Amino acid sequence: MIPVAELRRFALPHAYAQGIPGDVVHRVMRNLNEDAKGGPGVWTHEWSSLAKAAEAHGRDLDAVRYYTMARFPYVDGPSRQAAQNAGVEAFDRWRKRVRGISRLDLPFDGAGFACWAAGLSQRSSLPLILVLGGVTSTKEQWAPVLAGADRLGAAVVVTELPGVGENTLTYGSDSTRMLMYLLDLLGRAADASRTCVVGLSFGGHLALRHALEDDRIRGLATAGAPVRDFFTRAAHRTPLPRLMTLTLSHVMRTPVDRLPAALADWGVDEERLTRLRTPVAYAASRDDEVAPPSDVRLLEQTVPHLRLVENDALGGRPDQAAETRLWLLSQALRLAGTASGVRRAASARARVLRARRRLARTLPGAPA
Repeated sequence: MIPVAELRRFALPHAYAQGIPGDVVHRVMRNLNEDAKGGPGVWTHEWSSLAKAAEAHGRDLDAVRYYTMARFPYVDGPSRQAAQNAGVEAFDRWRKRVRGISRLDLPFDGAGFACWAAGLSQRSSLPLILVLGGVTSTKEQWAPVLAGADRLGAAVVVTELPGVGENTLTYGSDSTRMLMYLLDLLGRAADASRTCVVGLSFGGHLALRHALEDDRIRGLATAGAPVRDFFTRAAHRTPLPRLMTLTLSHVMRTPVDRLPAALADWGVDEERLTRLRTPVAYAASRDDEVAPPSDVRLLEQTVPHLRLVENDALGGRPDQAAETRLWLLSQALRLAGTASGVRRAASARARVLRARRRLARTLPGAPA
């Protein structure tokens, strides 16, 4: 059972990252009932009801966002599975109207995974921006990036970590093999030798380990990626948030009591980081429970080409989430060496949001 209290706590950044308005999020949170056994008051029911209402009014992209919340943090039964399936279907309807977005279904290791892609072409080989979410993030969340791909001067491909969404692989220490296979395949329709990865949280960690093995990765833009100390703490059985423990257990297909041993060798040490030649743009949160401040300091001391921005929280409010999204986009375009106009606009907007937030903190009555 996923604790409702932790759903409330961890879902806010997840919702804001998709652009769901704060009043909608808080209305759902108020309607939740710890004792509800089904129907109103249940997490999946509340979000799925919003999604169905959006579908009825032809707002498929809103439906995608709400269904994504309904299946958060992972599929643990029929109701979340129904939300997962409905979210993919709503996205498929939306992307057919937008045009230019294709679906890739890829078999791998006796299982498989799916991608949404824009800008792939065997005639004009564009730099590649590969987007990879974390252990709770589905590929459908990246609709705005795909819709704007024609202005980026790059091919854009979004996919999911093993065990997440439609990815039926098992998340493990060897999951870099999936990325190697994907880049080999995408090299037929994009310039994979100029790949920039946008990786969130554990997606960023996987991309970091992959970049140590594959010089086609020319840049990594990430937010809250664990590096070493998260895994060291897990190995020593330092308590993790219950939701995080359950989610990792699900995507790794590993019982909770075996997670410490399974995660023990996942950390990236100083010696390997000093050999990293891939430039890294890293958005950090000072209160992150997955990527502790010690991991950020480790990157500062070891990674030769690091650009760092730190906030009190990356997605605790809509403006913070928007700022982080824009910063990641601007850094991905910088690292890919493309779309200078879009890059400058995204960077400028991120700076404006950051300045507004700093100003708001100085005003009387502003939250601490």
